[in-house]
Formats: sequence, structure tokens, C-alpha cells
Amino acid sequence: MKQLLFLCCFTLISLCGFSQQITVKGIVTSASDNLGLIGATVQIKGTTTGTITGLDGDYTLDNVASDAVLVFSSVGYETQEIPVNGRTTINLVMKEASELLDEVVVIGYGAVKKSDLTSSISTVKSEDITQTVTGNAMDALQGKVNGVQVTSAGSPGATPKVLIRGVTTVNGSDPLYVVDGMPISGNINFLNSNDIESMQVLKDASAAAIYGTRASNGVILITTKKGKAGQTRVNFTASVGFQTISKPNVAGPSEYKDVYNTRYTNDGLTSNWNDTGATTNPGGTDWWDTVVNKAALTQNYSLSVSGGTDKLVYNFSLGYYRSNSQFDVGYWDKLNARLNTEYTFNKYVKFGFDIAPRMESWDDTPNQFSSAMSMDPTTPVFRPEDQWEDNVYNNYQRSYNNQTWNPAGSIARANDHSREMGAIINTYLQINPIEKLTLRTQFGANAHYRRTDHFVPQFYMDALEKQDLSDISRQSQEWLDWNWTNTATYIDTFAEKHNLNVMAGFTAERYAWYNVQATRDNVPNNLDQMQEVNAGDPTTAEGFGETTFNTLVSFLGRVMYNYDNRYYISASLRADGSSRFPSGNKYALFPAVSASWRITAEEFMQDQEIFNDLKLRGGWGRVGNQAIDNDATVTLLDQTQYAYGGSITNGYFVSSIGNTDLKWETVEDWNVGIDMSLLNSRLGVTFEYFQKKSKDMLYQKQTPLYIGYPNWNSTVWMNIGSMQARGWELGLSWRDQIGKDFSYDIGVNLSTVRNKAIKFSGDGPIYTGGFNSDSIIRNEDGGLISRFYGYVADGLFQNWEEVYAHTDEHGTLIQPDAQPGDIRFKDLDHNGVLDANDKAFIGNPYPDLMMGINIGLRYKRIDFAANFYGTFGNDIFNITKGLYSGANGQNVWAGTLQEAWHGEGTSNDIPRLSYSDLNLNYNRVSSFYVEDGSYMRCKLLQIGYTLPEKWVGGSQLRISFSAQNPFTITGYSGMDPERPMADGTTDSSGSVINTGIDNTAYPNPRTFLFGIDFKF
Repeated sequence: MKQLLFLCCFTLISLCGFSQQITVKGIVTSASDNLGLIGATVQIKGTTTGTITGLDGDYTLDNVASDAVLVFSSVGYETQEIPVNGRTTINLVMKEASELLDEVVVIGYGAVKKSDLTSSISTVKSEDITQTVTGNAMDALQGKVNGVQVTSAGSPGATPKVLIRGVTTVNGSDPLYVVDGMPISGNINFLNSNDIESMQVLKDASAAAIYGTRASNGVILITTKKGKAGQTRVNFTASVGFQTISKPNVAGPSEYKDVYNTRYTNDGLTSNWNDTGATTNPGGTDWWDTVVNKAALTQNYSLSVSGGTDKLVYNFSLGYYRSNSQFDVGYWDKLNARLNTEYTFNKYVKFGFDIAPRMESWDDTPNQFSSAMSMDPTTPVFRPEDQWEDNVYNNYQRSYNNQTWNPAGSIARANDHSREMGAIINTYLQINPIEKLTLRTQFGANAHYRRTDHFVPQFYMDALEKQDLSDISRQSQEWLDWNWTNTATYIDTFAEKHNLNVMAGFTAERYAWYNVQATRDNVPNNLDQMQEVNAGDPTTAEGFGETTFNTLVSFLGRVMYNYDNRYYISASLRADGSSRFPSGNKYALFPAVSASWRITAEEFMQDQEIFNDLKLRGGWGRVGNQAIDNDATVTLLDQTQYAYGGSITNGYFVSSIGNTDLKWETVEDWNVGIDMSLLNSRLGVTFEYFQKKSKDMLYQKQTPLYIGYPNWNSTVWMNIGSMQARGWELGLSWRDQIGKDFSYDIGVNLSTVRNKAIKFSGDGPIYTGGFNSDSIIRNEDGGLISRFYGYVADGLFQNWEEVYAHTDEHGTLIQPDAQPGDIRFKDLDHNGVLDANDKAFIGNPYPDLMMGINIGLRYKRIDFAANFYGTFGNDIFNITKGLYSGANGQNVWAGTLQEAWHGEGTSNDIPRLSYSDLNLNYNRVSSFYVEDGSYMRCKLLQIGYTLPEKWVGGSQLRISFSAQNPFTITGYSGMDPERPMADGTTDSSGSVINTGIDNTAYPNPRTFLFGIDFKF
């Protein structure tokens, strides 16, 4: 009996001991970097009692039952349940979720778990965006998203060109940007990359069709950072560094003179060499070092403060970015502020207000790289001082031996400045009248104003290098865009396995542009104080002004259903009505449907150990394009002057013809894909195949003269084209941890796309890319777009026997003006005459394969990142190869005397030096200029170190050093194989049918940066 009583007492005491209330403390750290995990949730299982970790990952939880279970969770980490077992200290290392199936992904007008996706959507998070210091977040996207081709231009403020899964229209290729639910027209240069929480790239129509008319080129959803309840968090980041550009190797004064004279000698002519520089400038001038600075400063600063309560959360940020050009003139800077707030009145009503003011300014960067390379190196920068005049622009020396304008003088005269101010305001009201139903109305406005001042001074250096009358102008532009979006969303689970998400909505949008410009000539002098329009000659005054606007009204709906988290289907429909189209054709429907099957959720997959996740998916949809002029349906007149009765009379002419039968351009898209996670979620694999095809493509067709309009250059918009893009994407990722101190991840993206023109205007080929009164590019029905078209170079004639052997069947010389050392061109039609019929396609600027490689390593407090991006199989028409010719007395590449043909066997690529160039070696479009543009570029190398918290008073301080574009592996001989998706200099529209031409555009610089990231 005593033993039984003792046993009962012991059991009772034990139970009391286990159920007593205790205080539990501890530190939660991240397995990836061994640092304290801020904001992790620690909750007593089965209750609402919990807390969040502080700046060091520390937490304290009172009144915890000694036999309770604590649930540790944080976004991006695996949730863990830890029994207390009477312990008062519980430290935990949280592992990142290798396959974040519960991660929330933003989609059009909503958000879903990643596991519920049926469409092709890729996510890039803030830490990946801010790794690269850039003025436009799209630069940081390069190589990180499969199927997305990003090509960057190096000049300050340049906008990268973004192509999502190829191109299917000639009417622009830019995707639609949606910032916090508000569509943005134009680029996103104004955004501060540090403000971005994530970017979702909607690549297929089943995802993008919910945006209807503007989604034909894909959609990029940008979510900015919001506040979180809890302790106020302050984050300051700064990066300061410099940019450099590799110096091209051009000839010095001695070799330049030899090449100049040899060109005449080889043609049996007497050189007209001007040897003045031998006495006035005996050392010559290195024009590149004179006008191109060795380093250009770049800097980026950002401060954010966030926090809040259970009622009000906020995030405030302030950022400044500046990038200088490599010249003394040219820069771009921007000052951004942002305040995102959200107030929860109760469980039914939530209100948000965001405001983001900004200011940008820039001096246009002069493109003087070509002049610095081709300028006569014997010419000094300035005339002798005894010849100087009061007008400083007259004191620069005119070239002695060629027609290139003095690049130092051109830079000194550059005077184009713009300043822009604007703000985005976004406000929303969200109501949950009943459980599972959410009503949301959002109104946003994007207003900005830009003033541009332009001044060309009067100067005289030479009869061929002068400006007789100064010119001054001022342009003022205003944009006012607004968007009103209303949605109702119902989410429910019934019968435990049926999950439903239904959304319906209505949107209205308006985009307005106001423009006014005034110009005058003949300002009395070049003083800064006189650079006002009012100072010009009143008799030369001209004024311009216009107002344009367009509106869009849309109705949209979507149903998403899944059964037991195994079978998923999603369908959406959007009806768009645009003011750009005529009555009867204003509205169009854009449907989409997609489905997926999670195979690993099936019962027969439960015992296998190969796949952690396996999902098949496919989708189909239609999206639209309305990228036409606002007045495309209206016949327009323009002003001109006519000679009438012996005098000049003002008059009008038809500049464009309206088409009242226009309708929407539509792109139909389908894709299939598979997502896999293997080897304990360490290996991830994604593969997709897709096809996009447009119909009723809107095309601005030349007006035929026979219809009676006198202007040969008038055009009319018509629905007469079709294009197709087809390709595949493969993504591989590996994430692992070795021990508790070292972890790493490697990602590889591979993709390819073929862009084909099924039909253009029906009027025959479209030629673009001017070159010596000819065209470089030919686009034709049924062929790949933007291909180079010209003569096929077949090596060099090495002797007279080879020249005489190049004949037709009758012995007639095909190239009668050729000599040994000239290019042999193929007579493709074998008619004995070298003419336009012998032209062929000689290159394709679009790559066969695109590759991105992203590597991350972490050891204790040290982190390392490396990003690579490359394209393979693309060609470049390298106009800079013409520097070997010395034509018109321009400078040449160093070593030209030896590399150019100067005797049998000396070269089979670079033609002989010639003044006359009767064989047109350098003056005709040929494969001589076409080079393989394949490259692999290291986009980023970065190493960082996070100081121990005790060194910085419990805060977190990370210091880093990074190199952007430090090296490139390529066989291309030009300055930069990464060309923007236009010709790089002249085609600001970035036409997809005019690309791949290297005209010495601003190359991508190497950037070296020191950075700090301070959190407290």
C-alpha cells in the first residue's frame, strides 16, 4: 500500500512539474549564414500566444507550459515544432525551405501559393535585385530568369532592352510593368531598386491574359517593400565606386601616317598628306585619353525605416543614385522617396496609402567614342594660342588629314539638360464584409513633368566644321496617368479537398501627354546668361504644342480550382475597350486557361524517395497589343511650305491616313512544362516548351501613290501581319549545406527562341539599317527577323592568277576592278555579274542559346556571389571593322600595316590598303563585317563580410566589395558584344527588326564598388 501511495504521489508531482508555467528564451539563427533571424515567429502550438524574434534573433516567451510545443516559422524557412520538455533555453537553427511551395507569389490582381501555380511565372527577390548596383532593376534581372533576354547599354540613364520569350510584333517589344497593382507606361528607370520586395515575370499568356491588351510582350509585376508589425527597423545601404571602359588599340601618329600614304601608293597615286602636325604637335595626340576619362564615379545610397503596430504598419525610404559618363559631360541622377502605409481598422476594413515622389536630372551623354578612335592623331587639341579668339569654341584645332570633327570641341559644346519631377500616388480600401470574401478598390496616379533645354553655340573652326547660327530650344512635357481598379475575391475550401479562388473586377485607365516647345536661332553670344529662348532672334521663333490621351476600360474575371492539392485548373477572361480603335472594334476578349497535376500528391507516389515534388502543367491564352498611334484612325494634315508665284507660301499636306477598320492585334500562346524537386529538395529542375503567334498584327504601311495623296512618305495603320516565336527553357538549381558553417547554391538557366516573320505588309521585304546607300538588314515573309543581307566574302585574292580565275563560264571577269589583296565575292547566281542578285542572308543577330549562371557561397560570416550571362550563336554586323580601311583619312586599328594584306599569303581577311577601293571592299554590305557575337560575361563578383553583432552594438553591419562586368569571354573584335536590341546609336525605338549592328555605341563599363549594409 505504501508503495502504491508513493507511486501515485510521484506521478502527481511529475505531472505538476511538467505542467508548470516557465519562461523560455533563446536565439533563432539562419542555417545559411549563421546570423540571427529577425522577425521569426515563435508560437505555442494550439494557442494564439507567441512572439517574434528581435534584431539578433533573440526571443523571450513567458507563461509557457513545461510540456508545451513551440512552433518556429519564418517566410522562406522550414517550419519546425520543438517540444519544451521543461527547458528554459531553446536555441534553434532554421533551414531555408529548398522548395518553397508555400511561398506567396503575386499574380495579376491577387496572390497565390507557389504550389498552386499553373502558369509560367518566375520570381526574383529583393536580395537578388540589389546584388547588382544599377539605375534600372531590369539590369539585375539579366541571367536570373529563364526565357528573358536583357541587353544593357552602358551610358548613364540608358534603358535596358527586355524581351520575354522572343517577339511577335514590330510594335514595340517592352513588357508591361505593373508596380503595386498600377500599370506603368514607359520604363521603370525612376524606381529605386532597394524599394523592390520582389518581381514576378508573367511569361505565358495563361498568366498574362488577365492584363489583356498590353500583355503581348509579357508582364512584370513589381511589389515594393511594406512595413511589418513589431520593432522599428532601420536599414542603410551605400555603394560607391568607379566605372572604366577598355581603351581600344588604335594607331599612333607614325603608323597613321604610314597607312595614310600607303593607301595612295598602292593605287599609284600621290598622297596629299598634311605634315603640319610634325612641327606643331610632334608627340601627336592620344584622342581617347584626351576625351575619355579613365574612371567615372557611380554612387548609390538608400535609407529605409519600417515598423508598426497591429493597426498601422509603414515603410519609409529615401534613395539617391548617380552615374557619371566617361566624358566630362553626361550624367544621370535620381532622388527617390517612398512611404508605404497600411492601417487596419478592424477585421473587416483595411486602408492603404502609398506615395513615391521623385526627381531626376541628366545631361545627355555625347557619343564621341567613334570620333576619338577615328580622329587624326597628328592634330593637336587646340590651335596655337596666338590664334585664339574670344569665342572659346573657335580655338579647337580642325583635323589636318580627315573630316572627323574634333571630339574635344564637340564635348565642350554639348549642352543638353533635362530635369524631371513626379510622383506616384496609390491608395486602396479593402473590405471583408463576410468571411472568405474580399472587396478591394484601388486608385493610383502617376504624374510627372519634364523640362528639356537644348543649346547649340555658334562657332567657326573651318568651312566644314562650324555652326553659323546658334540654336536654342526649351521643351516642357507633362504626363498624367491614372488607374482605377475594383476587384472582388472569394476564397473557400469545402468538403475538405475542394479549393476555390474566384475573382471578378473592373478597371478604368487614362493616359495623357501635354507637350509644348519653343525654339529660336541666333543668340547674340554663348554666355550662360544668354541661353534663354527669349534671347534669340524673334524673327526665327517657332512654337510647337500638342495634347494626346488614350483611355482603356476593362472587365475581368478568373476562377482557380484545385482538388486535394493534386489537380489544378485556372481560367480567366478579360474584355478590353480602347479609345485607340474605331467604333465597332473597340472591344476584344482575351481568354486563358491552364492546368497542372501534382504527381507527388498521388497515393502511388508516397513510398518513393526520388521526387520531393513533381508537377506537370500546361496553358493556353490570348493577349493583345494596342501599341499604335492615338490618332491611327484619323487622317492628319501637317504644315509645309510651297514655292508659289515666285514666293514661299505656307500650306498643308496629308501626313498620315486614318483607317476606320482597325482592330486589335492578338497573340495566341501555349506552353507545357514540368517542375521537379529531387534529392531531398536539393536539386530543382524546370523545363518548358512554348509557342507564341500573332495575328492581325498592326503595321504602319507605306501609302501607295496611286490612291491620290501627294506625299510619298504618308503611312496608314493596317492589320496585315503575323509573327511567331517558339522555344524552350531549362532551369537547374542545386542547394546544399555542408556542416553548420558552409552552404551554397548554384543555378543554371538555359533558353532558346526562334523569331519568325510569317507575314509583314505583303509589299515585299522590309530593309533597315542604312550603310553607304544600302541596307544591312532584310526582313521577309516566312523568314527569321532582322537577318543581315549582303554579299558573301570568300577570302582575298592572293595573286593575279586568282583574280583572273574568278570568271563566268565565258571567261568574263566577275570582279573586273579587283586586284590581289581585294575581297573575292561569291557570284551566287553564276551569271558572271556581281549585282544585287548575288546577295544572301549572312548573319542572324538573335542568339541560338542564352545562358545564365548564378552562384552563392556562405561560410560563417563570409558570403560570396558570382553571376554570369552569355549568348551563343548570334552574329554582329561590326561596322567598326571598317577602321582597317583608313577611308577618308580616318585613323586605323593599331597593327593595320601588318594585318592588312601586303603580299601573297600575308592575310586572307583584311583587304589591302587602298585610297580608291574600286572593289568596294569596305563600301558594300558583306559578310566581311559579320562576326560571331557569342560571349560569356561575368556580370558580378561580390564578396561580403558581416561583422559580429557585439562589434557594432548589437546591430548588423555587412561590408562588401563587388566587381560588375569585370571580364568577358568572347571572340568578337568590337568594343562590346552586348548590344542593345536596336542598332545601338540611331534607332531609339529599339525596333526588333533592326538590331545587331555595332555602330560604336556606349559600351558596358566595368564597375568596382565598395558597399556597406547597416541594419539596426
